[in-house]
Amino acid sequence: MSYQELKVEAANLPDRERRELIGHLLSVGRQRKAAYWDSIEAKITDSDPAHWVEAADLDSALRLNEKAE
Repeated sequence: MSYQELKVEAANLPDRERRELIGHLLSVGRQRKAAYWDSIEAKITDSDPAHWVEAADLDSALRLNEKAE
């Protein structure tokens, strides 16, 4: 089955099956880049406020303050 065929098949799945497929693909990605996701998880669960990012700084870093074109 080609990539294009997979995309069409995935788009036609019932909602529940599509969510399961998304979960599966995310899990595969997590396994392939475990060290990266472990570091992200560590940052998310860091409870030291000194390591937190201010909302305004995050907005700026993600360029959320810019208007979409």
